[in-house]
Amino acid sequence: MGVLRTVIAAVVIAFVPAVASAQRVTNVTDGDTLVIDGVGTVHLLGIKRADEPVLHVGPTGPPPQPRRGPETPPPAAVSGHINLTRNRPSRDLLRKLALGRTVRIEYDPLIESKNGDRTAYVFLDDGTLLNAEMLKAGRARVDLSHQFVREQEFKQLEADAQSASIGIWIK
Repeated sequence: MGVLRTVIAAVVIAFVPAVASAQRVTNVTDGDTLVIDGVGTVHLLGIKRADEPVLHVGPTGPPPQPRRGPETPPPAAVSGHINLTRNRPSRDLLRKLALGRTVRIEYDPLIESKNGDRTAYVFLDDGTLLNAEMLKAGRARVDLSHQFVREQEFKQLEADAQSASIGIWIK
């Protein structure tokens, strides 16, 4: 009887996505990362935040015009800007949705945790999936760097936000 219970427990653990008990969000570090009490840092699985970096190196204006002769100065080697009043709409929305709230974490069976990184689906106590809400609001992009169970659903949410010109997809 004891062996049967062990086998059943092993099968359940192997085939059912791991779910952590409900925990409280204590900090939102950026547009796709939460700090959860008793768990630590958790990255929202399947999305990448859409906030602009503080330092942007590269072309910042219209494309350079072709050189016309020796009197035309050469283009600058490096250009860019530093944004001191950083706009972080992804982080701000995630803070509004999750900070101080109780959440439930669900890990994806297709994703292996590496180097202690935790990537997961994060649900609010009312069942709202934060990962999906960020995509619906146009405040994140789908992260296609690895496969995950909800990939098609997330791609559709991103496409819907894009076609509705929401968030980062405003035309």
